[in-house]
Amino acid sequence: MADMIGDDTGDNISSKNPFYSELTAQYWAWKNYHDSEYVGFCHYRRYFASDLQLANIEQLCPSDKNVIVVGPCWRRYTRWTFLQTFVCSEDLAILQMLVRKIYPEYYNTLSRYAYDFVDYPLNMFICQKELFDKYAEWLFSILFECEKYVRTSSYSRARRLYGYLGEFLMPIYFIHNGVKMRMAQYHCVGETGNRGGLSLSQKIGRFVLRNSFYIKDRNKILGVDYSVAAGLQNDGISILEDNDLII
Repeated sequence: MADMIGDDTGDNISSKNPFYSELTAQYWAWKNYHDSEYVGFCHYRRYFASDLQLANIEQLCPSDKNVIVVGPCWRRYTRWTFLQTFVCSEDLAILQMLVRKIYPEYYNTLSRYAYDFVDYPLNMFICQKELFDKYAEWLFSILFECEKYVRTSSYSRARRLYGYLGEFLMPIYFIHNGVKMRMAQYHCVGETGNRGGLSLSQKIGRFVLRNSFYIKDRNKILGVDYSVAAGLQNDGISILEDNDLII
């Protein structure tokens, strides 16, 4: 639409869109949008399938301890394994070490979420602006710090690194701060059916996985592989002074 406000106005990071994807719009809303009690985010071809109007949004999110998200999506492998299909090990190691350095109190939550089989995907959520502002300050402080160390790929998909990392970090912030995640389905243009939520068979599978031989991994601290740490050192990338994350 010709009269639509772009993310290239005001205080913005629009030029980083190839790397941050939808997060450039979230940054814009954080810095420039102050006219509503609530904010929400979807995609150009993915949107909430539920009938979400202001009245029921206020009912679902009566305070800054509530957020509407997509999901949960159950996977047959851990969230960390899934993330590794999009992001290289070195970039993930940088993320791990920076969270440990900047926000060490979040690291146990990050580990538990990484070893779980449930995903809250797509960077789609609705919440009070007050909660969003706190989350955005936390998120972008991590991602901007990552930029100081990451060596960006020339492949277009891999360049979207910060969008993938933001999608991974979003539920970690909410879980750590005791924010209740209200679930909603989403619809993707060009695909049939709605997505989000767990079927009965998925809930059973999730229970079995969470309480079987994987439990030892869910209870340990996520570590950085020694070979990855050595490679980063060879590249002159040093973040933590101790080696307590190296496995």
